[in-house]
Amino acid sequence: MKLIDLEVLDSLLDQIAVLNRDGDIMAVNRSWVNFSIENNADLDKTGIGNNYLTVCPKEVQEGIIQVLKGTKDHFNYEYPCHSDCELRWFVLRVTPIKINQNNGAVVSHVNITDRKLAEIRLERNEQLYRHIAENSTDYISLHTLDGKYTYVSPNHSHVLGYTSKEMVGRSLYDFMHDRDIENIKLLNDSSHTDTIDEIKTITYRFRCKNGKYIWIESKYKRVLSLDKITDEIICISRDITKNKQKLLELEEEKKLLKKTIYTDTLTGVFNRRFFNRHLKKVYQEYLLHNIVFSLLVIDIDYFKKYNDTYGHRKGDECLIKVADTLASEVRENDRVCRIGGEEFCIILPNTNKDEAISLAERLCRKVEELKILHTKSDVSPFVTVSVGVTTANISRDIAKVKQEQFFIIADKALYNSKRGGRNRVSFR
Repeated sequence: MKLIDLEVLDSLLDQIAVLNRDGDIMAVNRSWVNFSIENNADLDKTGIGNNYLTVCPKEVQEGIIQVLKGTKDHFNYEYPCHSDCELRWFVLRVTPIKINQNNGAVVSHVNITDRKLAEIRLERNEQLYRHIAENSTDYISLHTLDGKYTYVSPNHSHVLGYTSKEMVGRSLYDFMHDRDIENIKLLNDSSHTDTIDEIKTITYRFRCKNGKYIWIESKYKRVLSLDKITDEIICISRDITKNKQKLLELEEEKKLLKKTIYTDTLTGVFNRRFFNRHLKKVYQEYLLHNIVFSLLVIDIDYFKKYNDTYGHRKGDECLIKVADTLASEVRENDRVCRIGGEEFCIILPNTNKDEAISLAERLCRKVEELKILHTKSDVSPFVTVSVGVTTANISRDIAKVKQEQFFIIADKALYNSKRGGRNRVSFR
């Protein structure tokens, strides 16, 4: 192509490509390239040097070949090309051209969205919807503003199982899962402020005629009805059950992975990784909003002697019982963490000094009441714990202390409990 030809092509808004007699792409304009990039198309297949016929549906292939052979003087093919945020339609037009005395063709993709939407708004009829439905796996429905079906395209019965008579006059909510009705405000919202051109997307579970629920994604917008006075709602819907199930499975895998990352495998309480992350979060909330919190550092007394006496299997059982006791005695928002060996920490949001000390003393009693025999302990015939407590308090000017130092303060309080005879609580 000559330079002037490329300049002319680039000046056009439609996406245009020039094909040789074999269907190879000889030139494309800037709109063709930009549209491909914006819609994640593969330019390795639709760029210069590639055969365009290989990426076309059979019907389009045959139409282009007829134009290239000269048996047709043109070929048109309308098709939908909806994005995540808008409805779009295009027409593919193929016209003959001579390239160095050989047959060629100009392929253009013309955006006809405005025309199609106008047809839907002003000339909507059963024939139009049947034509769209037959060329799409999606199905179309019309609704009054209070949600009642006034029209459903013929192919809906293959997906949902109902006849048109069984749906028209009933509300979408008659078929929707109860939980989704509570979460979705769609058609009967009296405060509906959608404009005519605004497109929204919802997902919900739809009860089919066989009683089973499938996941449906609907793109909907308000349109002017045939009387040009009232508004209706048009929905283009599709079955996304398989994709939704995959997403739900991925969410479960993410939850399981997150639990694995932040859970101590032996005791089932949170691990040190979670402790560091959560302490940082709680400490930042304290600094920003003065939300008081406390920290307990807990150590099982003479645990090494316990392991040496009863063995590591019994030692693991002891750790599990102590962890279970700690977890059962705290509130829902408190976090029990095993940070290493026989050492545990408990982060207590919205907990002052007196409340933290009271909890620590109760934990000491509860652990000893487990009556896990420990004949080598110097403080009790049973397993006991020592606890260090500290509380974030503006009056103590603790806000000037870094997060790491805050933990050190609680750890020093634990040291005081050990030095004071163990099986006790110290505050610092």
